Amino acid sequence: MGMAALLLAIGVLLSRILGFLREAIIAYLHGASSFTDAYIAAFQIPEQLSYFLAAGTLSITFIPLFSSYLSKGDEEGGWRLFSVVATTMGTILFVCIILGGIFAPNIVPVLNPGFKDPEQIRLAVLMTRIVLPAQLLFYFGGLLQATLFVKEKFWPAAISPLIYNICIILGGVLLNPSLGIVGFAIGALAGAFFGPFGLSFLVARKDLKLKLIFDLKDTGFLEFVKLSFPLMIGVGLVSVDQWLLQYYGTLQGTGAVSWLMNGRKLMMVAFALIGQAAGQAALPFLTRLFHEEQYEEMGTMMTRSLKRVGFLSLVAASGLAALAKPIVYTIFERGAFSASDAEITASLLTFFAFGLASWSIQTFAVRGFYARKDTITPMIISSVVALFAIPVYYLLQNSYSVQGLAAASSIGISFNAVATLLVYSRKNGGIDLASILKSLVSGLFHGLLSGAAAYRVSILFTPTDTFEKIIQLGTASLVFGVVLLVLSTLTKASELDFLLSKVRKKLFRKKRS
Repeated sequence: MGMAALLLAIGVLLSRILGFLREAIIAYLHGASSFTDAYIAAFQIPEQLSYFLAAGTLSITFIPLFSSYLSKGDEEGGWRLFSVVATTMGTILFVCIILGGIFAPNIVPVLNPGFKDPEQIRLAVLMTRIVLPAQLLFYFGGLLQATLFVKEKFWPAAISPLIYNICIILGGVLLNPSLGIVGFAIGALAGAFFGPFGLSFLVARKDLKLKLIFDLKDTGFLEFVKLSFPLMIGVGLVSVDQWLLQYYGTLQGTGAVSWLMNGRKLMMVAFALIGQAAGQAALPFLTRLFHEEQYEEMGTMMTRSLKRVGFLSLVAASGLAALAKPIVYTIFERGAFSASDAEITASLLTFFAFGLASWSIQTFAVRGFYARKDTITPMIISSVVALFAIPVYYLLQNSYSVQGLAAASSIGISFNAVATLLVYSRKNGGIDLASILKSLVSGLFHGLLSGAAAYRVSILFTPTDTFEKIIQLGTASLVFGVVLLVLSTLTKASELDFLLSKVRKKLFRKKRS
């Protein structure tokens, strides 16, 4: 699993770098304005449609089923399941996309109550209709990637987001003179075709055995629906978080949604590198161990991975909080994105950083349930937490504006992660909670000391241009890394051993060659 997680993490890192460039270009051209808020709003209906049809969770629901067929030597049965799911759910999704486009003018104002400008609403509706068809491409691409994951081919999942982001950037830059911010939406549609769908199809086409089978009564399809249904109806905090941030964000004035989403995306970069990559890579392995009834090894793998994920997430969170201003100012402050926009975004990044470890732990912990074909339990946990969290978002945004919303996000996901981990341990056993807690404390210790050193160095600078901002951020980051390396060496932090050992091996190989 280690190499798979590392490959996915590298892919995520490169994708996020392109994502930084994409967001920086959008901010440069359009700032934090009604146009950028409309662009962000354009993805609401498509993403909610994907959520309610469990299109975004195919790796969770489809991998265990497809893997079970292959583990029994019934590859033909696995591809029949693929055909039925692709045809049946694809047809349903297509119909929903048509309806979403028709009723977009009615839905967009409801989801964005702070949008009062008719031109802003018109723009959001137009871009919604452009982006909606991409969900069909994401769906088929997700199915294809799930089959590749089972066969332990991870590189297409690492590369396709790069293609997606490149297309968005090209669409936005090339079409901006004539279409404005709409060019980015067109780029997103093109990116979905060439990236998640196109690349996955090219790699999987030799093994692909697709037949058009529309069968609502197929046994395999019904089992797929059984696994997916809790994810469709469950209003979990993991998904509701972004909806609430955007909904209440529109009430905080022009640009508020853009500040929130930019701050959240920066935090999500670290989450994707640590928690998301580890979770994606782990599921096929956990599923195989479950099918082979190696429950003890499954528990050992989860404990080991959760220790690493928790440790690294707390270290990264400390770095984000300590260097929030240099990070945001370096990436965003230029063009139409003002210093005041950057100041607010940096404060939001600090609050979002507090929830990074919880996002990572939550994402990995639920894979233990999914590997056991249990999607109901995590859905119930997340839905209950969301029910109690919604008033927190409302109260904090009333009292503390956008900073309150960012704090509510971190508070909510923290309760969700703790509840998920405790319920899994109580229901299935096998994981060492005391050992995981020890690693979290260790991660916090290493992160706080490294972050404090980096912060002290960063405030020595008073940058006036982009080059000086890069020097400030680079120097402070270097100090953070050096202090962390020294501390981990002195404390012999086992959570970093696997990374340091890989680095040593590569360096040793280079020296020998």
